[in-house]
Amino acid sequence: MVMGLCLLVYSLGQRVLCQSLKRGSQIIQNQLGKSTATPTLHWVFQCFM
Repeated sequence: MVMGLCLLVYSLGQRVLCQSLKRGSQIIQNQLGKSTATPTLHWVFQCFM
């Protein structure tokens, strides 16, 4: 049950991130250096570190 809740929170966070990027017409670089409008939340957290 806890794992399901964690996955729900993660997927909601990723959805909000993608919607915000689309709304602002912004892109971010992925791990390979290519531009993407739908990055994973894990990759964004790694960029902050």
